[in-house]
Amino acid sequence: MQKTILLIDDDENLLRTLKDIFEAEGYGVVALSDPVRAEEYIEKHSPSLLVIDIFMPGRSGFNLIEDFRRHKVYEEIPKIFMTCLDDDIERMTARACGVDKYITKPFSPEYVVGCVRDMIGEAV
Repeated sequence: MQKTILLIDDDENLLRTLKDIFEAEGYGVVALSDPVRAEEYIEKHSPSLLVIDIFMPGRSGFNLIEDFRRHKVYEEIPKIFMTCLDDDIERMTARACGVDKYITKPFSPEYVVGCVRDMIGEAV
């Protein structure tokens, strides 16, 4: 079964870039620009990994993760926060919320792919 990464970010250009990067590595990728649709997608498809932007209109990455935690769903799915905010307080808050990795933008594609491999293994 192919490992699937769910990308949740309001930046369409970044979604396309990440999709291209991960698909080139053999991962399945679904990109959502609307964080409200994420929970519905996760319920139906159970992705291997979530890559979530922190700052999005309507619902932040923190809100999304807190909702998951409060409802005790999706805790087993590894989560990466990807953000332009390089702040120790945000990093600690993310870790306390159950986020496994915190990546700041800009990033190198090699670094992000390495993080994904460390978290969910090689693509099948």
